[in-house]
Order: sequence, then structure tokens, then C-alpha cells
Amino acid sequence: MPSKYQPQVSAWREDLYKGVYTTQLHLSNNKKLRYANDDYCELSRLPNGMRGYLRWFIVIVMFFTCLLFICSAFCAIYAIIYVDEIRLLSIFVECIFILISYFFIQIFLCSLFAPEDCPIRFNRKTGKVYIYEHIIMHLGSWRALKYSPFKIKKVIVKEFDWMDIQGVMCSVSTSTTNGGTVRHYRLECIVCKPNTTQIVEHFVLSSNSSLGYEEWMWINSYMAFSDKNLDAEFMPEEDFTWPIKVNWPEEIDKKSKASSLEEYQQIDAKYKKLGNK
Repeated sequence: MPSKYQPQVSAWREDLYKGVYTTQLHLSNNKKLRYANDDYCELSRLPNGMRGYLRWFIVIVMFFTCLLFICSAFCAIYAIIYVDEIRLLSIFVECIFILISYFFIQIFLCSLFAPEDCPIRFNRKTGKVYIYEHIIMHLGSWRALKYSPFKIKKVIVKEFDWMDIQGVMCSVSTSTTNGGTVRHYRLECIVCKPNTTQIVEHFVLSSNSSLGYEEWMWINSYMAFSDKNLDAEFMPEEDFTWPIKVNWPEEIDKKSKASSLEEYQQIDAKYKKLGNK
């Protein structure tokens, strides 16, 4: 049976129940909780593979890989100019090295300049949800090489109403060399038009190699002020070691921390007035 939300989300597996989960078990946030109080909570959306020493390892490997292919490209240029016997072959190899170098440079920039996390905030007093996204502008385009790497990143923050958000589970299977199958799961939030099942946007909440609903259950209970069996342990401090920090825009930061809908509306009116001056 397909999803009731249209258009269908890629690799859809099942629609998730939205509401308080009546379970006696302690609901875990999978160590994704960055902060929580009675007004709002903030959860990490960063894959585990992009934390701590492993991320440094990826950046260093990408740097030396880029350096290797760039040096190889210069060697090919030398062969084109000075070695007549293999000039045509060198031109072909040079094109390959340029394409590969460009690909690895993009991965290097994404790994290096992305912030420590791309979190999500849930404010249960105002019923608002905020996602923090980081992108490398012109990713996949040759235009990215025209700009300084310090000027091609961009932070995008989006605001949604919790009542318009639903959850779906997606899964992708990959065959292994020994004939087995590895299944990867991702928990996605879909944003629908008010009072419809028509999807207008969706974003990944979490991804894992095992099927788990803990984060979705935790968030639903938190938003319904059902805190009795929620794990409120924050992420370890060592997970926030990356030098590029999460920096919420001032207006969004204040809105997402509002203690009531009235306070939210006052902040919104204030910044709209400032924007009109």
C-alpha cells in the first residue's frame, strides 16, 4: 500500500504515527539532543560519521587526494608540452585528472566548511519547527571554482508549523560482494499543505543502518508535553569540537526560543518593522 502523502517520497517504506506514544519504555533520542528546556529543544541531524576524529580524518584524506590529482594534472601538462610521443594520450589524461580533481575539491570543501552540525529546533510553546541547513553554493558547477572557498558556503534556515509536519520511514537496499544485502534507513519529515496530504517539502531527520523510530517518538511526546519517560541526556561535549559552529540568525534564534505564541508574534512584528525601515 503506497503512502497517503503525495507525491511519493523516494524509497518510501511506511507512514509514521503522529501523536503521543503510550509506551512504558524510556524513549531515547539516540544521543541527538543538543539542548532542551520547557520551551524548545534542539536535536542534531548530523550523521555519526561526520563527528570528531573521523571528520578530521576525512578532511585530511580529501586534502591529500586533491593535492595528488592536482600534481598529476601538472605532470600531464608537462607531458603535453615536452613529450611529443604521448601528447594525445596526455591530453586525454589531463582532462580526466581535471574532472577528478574538481570532484574531490567539492567533497573537500563540503567536509571542511560545513558547520559542526545542521540541527533542528522544536518549539512546543509556539508550535514551530526550524531546520538549519548548510550548502556549498554552485556545488557540481564549474562556477564554484571562480569564488573564494570562504565565500561559497551559505546557511539556510527554514520555519515550519509542527501541525503540518508528518513522519515517514524510507529504506534503501544495497547488495554486498558476498551476495548479501545491506539495508539503510532514513527517517524523513514531510511538510504538507495545511489540512491536506499534499507534500510541499521534506527533509531528513536522521539516518541509520538499523530500523528505529526512537527520535520520532521522542519528538512527538516532547511536543505534546509528555515528558515523563523522555531521555533528556544531552549529546557529549566532545561531539562539538569542529571549529565552524552553528550560528542561528538572530531573528530565528529569538523566535525559536519564544516562551509563548504572543512573544513569537511580538518578535516577528519587531523584525518586520525593522525590515521596512
